[in-house]
Amino acid sequence: MKKKQQAKYLDKEWDDLTAHLIAFIASEDQERLHKFRVQVKKIRAMLNLFENTSRQHGLLRNLKPVKKIFGHAGVIRNAYINLQLGEKYQLKNELFESGQQKIINEGIAGFLLQGEEFVENIKEAHKRVIKNLTTVDDSAIVDFYKSKLEYIASNMESLRFNEDIHTSRKLIKLLVYNYKLAEKELNGDFHFNLKYLDDLQDKIGDWHDNELAVQLFSSPPLNDKAIATRIKKKNVVIKRRISTMAKDFLSKANGS
Repeated sequence: MKKKQQAKYLDKEWDDLTAHLIAFIASEDQERLHKFRVQVKKIRAMLNLFENTSRQHGLLRNLKPVKKIFGHAGVIRNAYINLQLGEKYQLKNELFESGQQKIINEGIAGFLLQGEEFVENIKEAHKRVIKNLTTVDDSAIVDFYKSKLEYIASNMESLRFNEDIHTSRKLIKLLVYNYKLAEKELNGDFHFNLKYLDDLQDKIGDWHDNELAVQLFSSPPLNDKAIATRIKKKNVVIKRRISTMAKDFLSKANGS
């Protein structure tokens, strides 16, 4: 894969990243902030692929200023999601609600204050990344996908609902995010079952979100054991579904 082709894909994702950031600064729309964070994940996945399939090391370091903005946005998003969870499970706790809303308000205020600086930092990071791209060996992309799928398969064979499966999900997302970019190089060697992998990572995401929700509701200051128990029951069903989906992972992932 030539540098020019890499830059083409990267420019598209970076334009979307910048657009979502500018839109959030203008509107304070939570959906725009969410999409900004998704774009950061997509770009990070792309640079991970480029860095691991070329002789160029340090591409991800160029993303450091963007990751700082990502972290700032994450504080706002986490508080917003906590409020949504409270509403979903009909939580009645004014202290919790006001506390989360305060985090959102203060986070947005700080974000807007640094808005112009954030946009400029993103543009500079883009320039550095593009400058440091190098040609990627097509066969290295195929090897990258195969090795990651084999690693995930080993985790799925001895499936445990802990950090291992969360790591597997992140690797699956890395492959899914990069599929459009890598599709041409992959098709000649093996099939890639995009739908299956995306469905699996999505279901693991549901499990992980519920685990975080259980921690939220069962810990101080909420200590709402009833809601935590309801979520745990939901997760029992989700875990069964994941276990079924994870069987024969490699054959399913290869489209067999």
